[in-house]
Amino acid sequence: MQFASIVVAAGIGIGSFALVEAGARADQADGDRIRSEWTEAQSLRELPAGIQALLGVGLGEEGGIADRGDRFNSSDVSGSGLPQRRFALGAVNGDTAVVAVEQGGRGYHVQMVEFRQVGATWEPVRCAMGGEPPRRSTELLESIVVHPAAAPGACRLPGFHPDAGPATAAAMVPALAPPPAPQRFRPRPGG
Repeated sequence: MQFASIVVAAGIGIGSFALVEAGARADQADGDRIRSEWTEAQSLRELPAGIQALLGVGLGEEGGIADRGDRFNSSDVSGSGLPQRRFALGAVNGDTAVVAVEQGGRGYHVQMVEFRQVGATWEPVRCAMGGEPPRRSTELLESIVVHPAAAPGACRLPGFHPDAGPATAAAMVPALAPPPAPQRFRPRPGG
């Protein structure tokens, strides 16, 4: 009986060590990803066209985005003619890009989104919220690494509709409104 307890305790210890080592390797992989060659994007124009489309470049007030340093509507009042979002900073490395976007309004926040290119399309794979825009790309990359991958639809972007298939610039074209659903009730007689 005592031998079985010792074997179980040893197994738990070895399993715990393996988990710690796997976690350390994952942390090292994230650290290596941060230290690899990234190009800092100070303007929306420095981002790939697919990401620009997903962020809403050129959409104006509804769903649009202002470039870094440009005026944007930081309040909840609509009708100012300015977009409610503003590009803060980005970093690009091959088929991966990370972008920080300020969102105006009462609940002002900064959304950081990681995009991955799959074939010819870009898709948001991770997003995180913050209170202050990052000043340097290292801050941006460190803030996104600590967050798990996002569930489909969690990263709300004007041009990304997870139910519509892959995220492409074509997703920016507004669709026609669907026909009204048939009524499932009958009106009362005489009413």
